[in-house]
Amino acid sequence: MQQALRRTRQREIGGILMGRQIAAGRFEVVDFSLDELSGERAHFVRDADHHREVLERFFERTCHEYQKFNYLGEWHSHPGFPAAPSLTDLRSMQELVEGEREIDFAVLLIVKLGFLRRFIASATLHRRGLAPAPIRLISTEESHP
Repeated sequence: MQQALRRTRQREIGGILMGRQIAAGRFEVVDFSLDELSGERAHFVRDADHHREVLERFFERTCHEYQKFNYLGEWHSHPGFPAAPSLTDLRSMQELVEGEREIDFAVLLIVKLGFLRRFIASATLHRRGLAPAPIRLISTEESHP
């Protein structure tokens, strides 16, 4: 993600997050899709067909073990704004989990490069029937002392 953020600079980019459940309520992002073309300076809408193909390949690689490996949510950058979801972001994610797709929960990850290209991120959990809630992110270095 950091390399893509450096390449695209002031244009929003994003995609979907794919992960592995490592414990009850605890997930690890193991892959993500990347769309560097659809975004603008202050707006990103992912190309659904491209990301669907990426998700299908992920399921093939993980032998369709949906209980262990699955779609986690969405991510995009906010290069010119704080690494926090906008009201539009929160609404669209809530519509995703409240919709007809049988998605019980989804994570929204917002990322950006800060001062000295430091990676900054925030995440919110969206669940059917509940208000969005912040998620504590743990980097690889923190999770494996």
